[in-house]
Amino acid sequence: MPNSIVFNKIFPYILVVTFFFSCASSGFGPQGFIYEEQRISLMETGIPATKEGIACARSYLGLLAIGDASIGESRNQGRIKEITAIELESFGFFGVFAKLCVVTKGN
Repeated sequence: MPNSIVFNKIFPYILVVTFFFSCASSGFGPQGFIYEEQRISLMETGIPATKEGIACARSYLGLLAIGDASIGESRNQGRIKEITAIELESFGFFGVFAKLCVVTKGN
């Protein structure tokens, strides 16, 4: 009987508190709680690029974050030897899901 009380009465409150206080966020640039989608330039040399690489990290409910959003990984994905531009792309939806990607451009 005590186990069912814990599960039926306390567990729903734990889920609600976790949902409202653990929100996913890209953590960079302007934050939008309901919706966020942006691209921010960090560096550009002005040299035209022929290749592009993208590396992303994702967050779910602010409880789980996975991925490699490093410049090195992005450079490897695009097989870039000389970086000419670096940008950040972020996407977030209602604190449930967030994604931050590093975009490298170069030759």
